[in-house]
Amino acid sequence: MAIVNRFSIKSRLMVLLLLVSLGSVLTTGILSWLRFRKSFETRTFAQLTSIRASKANEIESYLRNLRSQVEILSADRMVVSAMVELNSAYQELQNQVIPTDWAKKIEDFYAKDFFPRLAETTQEEQTLSNYRPTKQVAQYLQYHYIANNSLPFGEKKNLADAQDKSDYSKFHSQYHPIFRDISEKFGYDDLFLIDFNTEEIIYSVEKETDFATGLQRGPYRRSNLATVVESVKDNPGQGFVQVVDFKPYAASLGAPAAFFASAIYNGPHIVGIVAIQLPVDELNNILTSNEQWDGLGETGEVYLVGADSLMRSLSRSLIQNPEGYEASLRDVGLSDRNIDLIKNLNTSILLQPVKTKASSSAIAGVAGTGVMDNYQGISVLSSYEGLKIEGLEWGIIAEVNFAEAFEPLYGLQTSLIILAAIILLLVILLSNIAAQNFVKPLQTLINATSQGEEGQMASPINWDRKDEFGQLGQALNSMLDKIAGQSKLLVSKDSENKALLLNFLPDVVVARVKQGESEIADAVTQVTVLWASITGLNKLSGHKSTREVATILNQLVNAFDEQAEQYGVEKQNTIGANYVAVCGLSRAYLDQIDRTVNFGLRMLETLQQINQQHQVHLGLRIGIHSGAMMAAIIGTQKFSYHLWGETVKVAANLNSKAGLGLNSIVVTQPIFTSLSEQHLFIPHRSVEIEDLGQLATWLLVTRTGVFDEQIDIVKTSFNDLLPEADSLAKIFYEQLYEMAPSVRSMFKGEPHQRQQQLLYVLQSAVKGLSNLEELVPKVQDFGRRYVGHRVKEKDYENVGEALLWSLKQKLGQDFTPEVQKAWAAVYNLLSGVLSR
Repeated sequence: MAIVNRFSIKSRLMVLLLLVSLGSVLTTGILSWLRFRKSFETRTFAQLTSIRASKANEIESYLRNLRSQVEILSADRMVVSAMVELNSAYQELQNQVIPTDWAKKIEDFYAKDFFPRLAETTQEEQTLSNYRPTKQVAQYLQYHYIANNSLPFGEKKNLADAQDKSDYSKFHSQYHPIFRDISEKFGYDDLFLIDFNTEEIIYSVEKETDFATGLQRGPYRRSNLATVVESVKDNPGQGFVQVVDFKPYAASLGAPAAFFASAIYNGPHIVGIVAIQLPVDELNNILTSNEQWDGLGETGEVYLVGADSLMRSLSRSLIQNPEGYEASLRDVGLSDRNIDLIKNLNTSILLQPVKTKASSSAIAGVAGTGVMDNYQGISVLSSYEGLKIEGLEWGIIAEVNFAEAFEPLYGLQTSLIILAAIILLLVILLSNIAAQNFVKPLQTLINATSQGEEGQMASPINWDRKDEFGQLGQALNSMLDKIAGQSKLLVSKDSENKALLLNFLPDVVVARVKQGESEIADAVTQVTVLWASITGLNKLSGHKSTREVATILNQLVNAFDEQAEQYGVEKQNTIGANYVAVCGLSRAYLDQIDRTVNFGLRMLETLQQINQQHQVHLGLRIGIHSGAMMAAIIGTQKFSYHLWGETVKVAANLNSKAGLGLNSIVVTQPIFTSLSEQHLFIPHRSVEIEDLGQLATWLLVTRTGVFDEQIDIVKTSFNDLLPEADSLAKIFYEQLYEMAPSVRSMFKGEPHQRQQQLLYVLQSAVKGLSNLEELVPKVQDFGRRYVGHRVKEKDYENVGEALLWSLKQKLGQDFTPEVQKAWAAVYNLLSGVLSR
C-alpha cells in the first residue's frame, strides 16, 4: 500500500484505467470467442445432420424403389414368358456335343481375357479348372455369347443373336434388347434369370463369366448371388424380394456386388428367379451429389458403413486425391494388400475399415453428433444414424474436417488478438489524456464541495460554468437523451421482431408468444391444405445463372404470397420447390375450400405470366385436401411452427403420388363434394396413403397455356394422319391384339367396322378438345353406358400404349417427344374419365 501511495493520482488513475480496460478486452474477447466457437459448432452439426438426413432418405427411397422394381419385374408377363421360353430352350442344349475347338476357344478366353484382368484386381493367381464351365449347355452358350463373341471384353452384352439357329438364340434375340434397355435405363450392373430348381443362370444381360453356370456346384456357389438365390428359395412367396449385402464378386472382376432377387410366378407356379446387381455408381452419386458434395465444403463427405465396420460407398479422398488417400491409409496402418486392392478396384467398398464411435453407433441404430477422429485418423465433426433398410444393416455418416469447420473461427481469433492490441494502445493513450483532464478539476471540485455546490441536481442539469462539472452536466444530459433514444429504439426493435415473427407464425400465434405463452399446440377441426410443387427448376438451372433463377423464383413466390393474402390463405413453408399454404388455420372461413381452390387457379395463371415474361417453362403440380390437423411451435432455441396430421399427409401425398400432369390440380372427396357445382372435375386415379388406404381423387380441369399447346399439337398431328387414317386404325388393332389378346373379345363386328368406329371416336375426341366442358360429360356418359362395366384399368394402359405405338409408326420422325407427351396427356385425361 505504501508503494502505491508513492505514485501520483494521475499515475494511479492511468494504471487503474489500463487494468480495467485490459481486463474488459480479455474477458470480452474470450467470451466472444467461446460463444462464436459454440455457434460455429452448433451450426455445423445442424448442417451435417440436415445433409445426413436428406441423404439417408434418398438412399432408403432409392433402395425401396429397387425393391419395387424387382417385385414388378417378377410379376411382369414379359419376364414370365422370357423365363419360360429361355429356360425351355436352355434345357434343349443340355446334351449338345461340344467340338474340341470350341472348348479350346473357351479356355483361351479365360486364360487371355478373363484371368489377367481378375488377377490384376485381386492380386491372386487363378486356376482354369475352378472357372471353366463343365456342363455342355454352359460350354455351348459361353462359346457362342462370350468366347466366340467378337465384341470387346465388357461389351459382350451388345450381341443379341449368336446366329447358331438354336431356339435359345431365337428367344434371346427377342428378349435381350428389352432386358438390356431395362438394365441400362435403371442403371443395373446386371440382370439375371435363374432356374429355381437347378439354380443355373440361364440368362444375364452383361454376359460375364457367371452366364450359364450353376450356383449350387459352379464356380460362384459361394458368392452372395448364390446366397440371395437361397434366400428366395427359403422364402419363395409371390412379391417377396430378398436382398444381400456387398461381397467381392469374381464375375465382376472381384468388384463388390450386392443383389436383389425375387421368385417369378406363372399363375400359381414358380418358374424361376429374377435378380439384379445393385448399381454402385448410383449410390455414390446420391451420397456425393454427383461428386459435387453440396454443402460439405472441401473436406466433408457422406458415406455408408456396414455391420462389419467396412465402408459401403466410395471415400471422397479416393475420388479427389488418390495419392493423399493412399498415404493416409498407410499412416493408419492399413495392410498393403488392402491398399493395393483399393487402387486396383478403384473402390473403398468392403476394403476401408471404419472403426469409429460414429460407425459403431450408426450400426447400432443410434443417431447423434460429436467431435471425433474419422477412419483416416483426422479430427472431424460427425453426424451419424442407422438406415432403415430391410435386409441390410447399414449406417450413414456425414463428416467434415474440424480444421475446415473452424477455419472462420481461427480467422476471428486472429482478428480479436489484433483488435485487442489496438484497443490496448488506444487505452494507454486515452488513459493518459483522461488522467490529465481529471486532475485539473480536482481543486475546483474541492472548492465546490466546500461551498456546498455538489448536491444532486434534477434532470436536466443547467450549468453555466464551462469547467469539468459543466461538461459533466452536459454529459449527463447527453446520457439521459441517449437513454431516451435507446428506449425508442427498443420499441422500434420490438416492432421489427414482431414483424419478423409474422413471417413464419400466424398473427394469432405471435400474439400468444408475445403474451409469454410457452407451449403452443392446437388441434384445428377444419382446414384446407394446398401443397404445390414447382417443376422445371433443375432444367432452368442448366441454362440460366443462379442469380437469374433466384430472381424468377423470388418473383413467383412473392406473387403467390400476395395472392395468398388476398384469398385469406396462410403460407406455411417454402421448402425447395414446394409451396405449402393453409386456409382456416388462424381464422375460420365458411368458404375456405373455395378460397383455396381459387388461390390454386390464380397460382397457375401467375405461373403462366411468369413463363411468358421470362421465356421459361416452369410448371406447377397442386394437391388440395380438407380436414382436421394439428399445429404447434416445436423447439426452444430455434423454434419453428409445425403442421401435421392426416390432412397435411394426404395433401403432400396427392402432390407426390397422384401422377399429376403439368400445371394441374388434384383434389379429394371433400373438395369435389363442395365445389362440384362450381368447377369441372374429372375422376383421377386413386392414391394409396400409408395407414389410410386408397383415396379417390379428382382432377380439376383447367385451361393452361401448356395444355392449350398440347391440344394444338394433337390436332395438327391428327390432321397430318388423316390420309393414312385407315392404315392407322388397322395397325392399332393388330398391335393391341398382340399386346393383350384377351381384349379381342371386347370388340364386336367386322374389322373394317371396328376401324371406322375407332376413327370416328378419335375424330370426335380431337374435335371436342376445344370445348372440354361439353366433351367431358359426353365421355362420362359413354363410359357409363358402354365401357365401365367391362374394361379393367390394365386395358386402358394397353390401349394407350398401342395408340402411341401406332402414331409413332405413321408419323415417323414427326413423332417428337412433344407430340408423344401431348397425345399421352389427352389420352390420360379421357381414359381417366372413362375408367371412373
